[in-house]
Amino acid sequence: MVVARGESLTGLGQFALAFSVYVFAIGLVRAAVTEGVLAAGPERATAAIGGGVRRACAVGAGAGAAVAGAGLVVGSRYLVIVGVALCGLVVYDYTRGVSLGVGSARAACAQDVAWTGVTAMAVLAALFESVAPVLLFAVWATSGAVLGFLVAVWRGYRPLPGWGLDREGTRNALSFGLQFLITSGSAQLALTGLAVTAGVGVVGALGAAQTVFGPVALLTATLSAIIIPYLSRARPVTARARARTAGPVVLVAVGFIVPVVLAISLLPGEVGRAVFGANWTAARPLLPLLGVEAVLVPAALVAFAGHRVERAGARALLLGAGLGPVRVVVVVSGGLLFGANGAAGALAVMAVASASCWWISYLSLREKETPWPSPAPA
Repeated sequence: MVVARGESLTGLGQFALAFSVYVFAIGLVRAAVTEGVLAAGPERATAAIGGGVRRACAVGAGAGAAVAGAGLVVGSRYLVIVGVALCGLVVYDYTRGVSLGVGSARAACAQDVAWTGVTAMAVLAALFESVAPVLLFAVWATSGAVLGFLVAVWRGYRPLPGWGLDREGTRNALSFGLQFLITSGSAQLALTGLAVTAGVGVVGALGAAQTVFGPVALLTATLSAIIIPYLSRARPVTARARARTAGPVVLVAVGFIVPVVLAISLLPGEVGRAVFGANWTAARPLLPLLGVEAVLVPAALVAFAGHRVERAGARALLLGAGLGPVRVVVVVSGGLLFGANGAAGALAVMAVASASCWWISYLSLREKETPWPSPAPA
């Protein structure tokens, strides 16, 4: 919010693009590494956590180097900062995810409190001294990266890039990582496409509106780490059993999110201008449309987690291959034709389509469809 208030719409677009890269990398590691560890079950997950840290590091280091290089080329300090810190940020999210799934939720909470505390102190300091928004972003990214490495070392992991020779694990990681790229990750690719075609001003307006939904994003981010172990223990095999097991999770998540979305969408103009400054004018019209997306994302996330637990990698990849390119084309086209309003509307439409498709697929899975990729022998 400090960045949204202190930056111009163009600067906010650069920030939104850099933050999108962070979200993309975190999501990729969750899909390819973290969720694979959690889906193995509590006993096998404990043994696989150390190897997962090295895989997460490998993805973060490679992606970070590419992002930092791109930032230097285009002259974006936000991209350079997130690129340098990306490996540590990925490790932070991985250790937090495994703590929530098979370890101690208290430890994950302690991580978040520490990171939030450091960021809050930087923001408070900015209230008394004029601090550039990019510097606050650097504090946020650097502190998260350092905490990620410290927590990994404290738990006895080796946060160094590496992959290992586990063929089944590699196959699963590639399958679900590629699935993420063409489904959930396509939202971040669409944002990049918007920046290139419609300009960073459109991305800045979307970024300002999405910043308001930060609390909703935090709630959604913890859902997959909780739902995968839950579905892994239950293992429902019929459509009715899946609806009875996973349906209440969706209802609870939506029950928490809907009041927050309504409060945000009805935020008084005086409050919005006080918090976001001049950028509030561009952000406010987008809130109802982005609210639709925020409510439907948990539903799609639960259904996707069900595919992961059932090891229906081929089905998930096929569905993602259909939805991902459509998302990019629809969102970029909406932004080109109708600006930020068109892009936000396209995101809402794709949220409806995505949630519907994932649930239809999950409920129609049959037991004989799930062996690929096959579980490793016990």
